[in-house]
Amino acid sequence: MPKPAYKSCNPVLLKSLREKRRLTQSALAAAAGYTERLIVKAESGATLSRETIEDLAAALSTPSEQIYPEDLTTDLIQLAQAYVHAVYTYQKDAVAHIRHFLDEDIVFIIPGDPAVLPFAGEHRGPDAIHDAFQIFFSILEVPPDHDHRPHYRFLCQGTDVVVWGKSYIRPIGHTMPEPMPISNLLQFRKGKLYRFQDQYDTQLAEKVIRESAVRTAEV
Repeated sequence: MPKPAYKSCNPVLLKSLREKRRLTQSALAAAAGYTERLIVKAESGATLSRETIEDLAAALSTPSEQIYPEDLTTDLIQLAQAYVHAVYTYQKDAVAHIRHFLDEDIVFIIPGDPAVLPFAGEHRGPDAIHDAFQIFFSILEVPPDHDHRPHYRFLCQGTDVVVWGKSYIRPIGHTMPEPMPISNLLQFRKGKLYRFQDQYDTQLAEKVIRESAVRTAEV
């Protein structure tokens, strides 16, 4: 018989989920059918068998939140960072570089008035998100030589990642007097991004777009 596959467990997520369930390492071990020593090893990033990871995922699941083995072996912070990097680096082509971790039924929510912000709305599926980025970067641009990394922070909360920071993305050909404070909620399932929600000052964004359109018309 083939040997079971082994993978490293995501120690930050495992501990976060255990504490969210208000379980001690001993209690999780009992629920999953293992020793406390194994839980200690798992929370240090040890390599575990596929069967063990499945048992841990089952023990951490609740009626309101299903945990999958893929969740426990995926670095969700790393995926969130990859998303932000793709947006800033590849812009219109961002989706092509992150499609491998997008759920086919992903929902992408951008608030705002579509009459002013034509990329706003609810976009479903990778192709629709690609189209939204096409529109977004036909209006806005990343400043040349801009390094976004110092301006973003990432926090893992269970299988969700909260991203917040300051965006220097601006109307094409115009400057932004101040960066735009933003926050994103990225929700993962089976190691895939299945829901993304953007939050920013929509009134300020609409004002900036309107003013840039007026300045462009005056040139």
